[in-house]
Amino acid sequence: MRIKYTIALENTSFVILLALFILATTAIHATTYIVQFGGTFGLAYSPNSLNVFVGDTIKWQGDFSMHPLSSTSVPTGAVTFHQGSGSVFSYIVTTPGMYNYQCDFHFSAGMTGSFNALNLTNIKNNRTSFPKGTFRLEQNFPNPFNPTTLISFEIPFQAMVSITVYNLIGQKVATLVNENMTAGSYSKSWNAAAIPSGVYIYRLQAGALAATRKLILIK
Repeated sequence: MRIKYTIALENTSFVILLALFILATTAIHATTYIVQFGGTFGLAYSPNSLNVFVGDTIKWQGDFSMHPLSSTSVPTGAVTFHQGSGSVFSYIVTTPGMYNYQCDFHFSAGMTGSFNALNLTNIKNNRTSFPKGTFRLEQNFPNPFNPTTLISFEIPFQAMVSITVYNLIGQKVATLVNENMTAGSYSKSWNAAAIPSGVYIYRLQAGALAATRKLILIK
């Protein structure tokens, strides 16, 4: 009976770990970023700028009666925002691009900020939505990994190419590629020995084309 119980417990643990892995690799990326008033005399936003993804939420916290918040530029198709009272204001990002904002009264004192919204490419059957043989970012292998993984990609033309890794709060943790490359297929190895375990986003950009995938580092 004890042997049967142990086997059942091990099977249950495996199912739980498998479910967590599937959830981490397939769930829609949706993170809430907190932007607070801070810095010298409180006349600053912290963080001042960050990278986010479409579907994420930006939440400002502060006294909007003293520091009314408004957008100064938004991408085409995005909704402008303004908050002149209360202490919390949230904005769900629906359009990729650069968003700039400011405190209407104190922008000259440094109360300005921005966030760059990246378009998280739809992932289906381990392929990006771009046709095979043109622009493609493969799922890293192995995944999960510890500490080295291989990222393969293809570009259809000569371009300035970058592969950047972000954590789930939009902070850049590594730049794997940043150079001018000719059309072709490539692979890049990443040794993440100095990076903590977690789920990360890696983004390929070649000219105006971009694709994004998730990877999992388990130590």
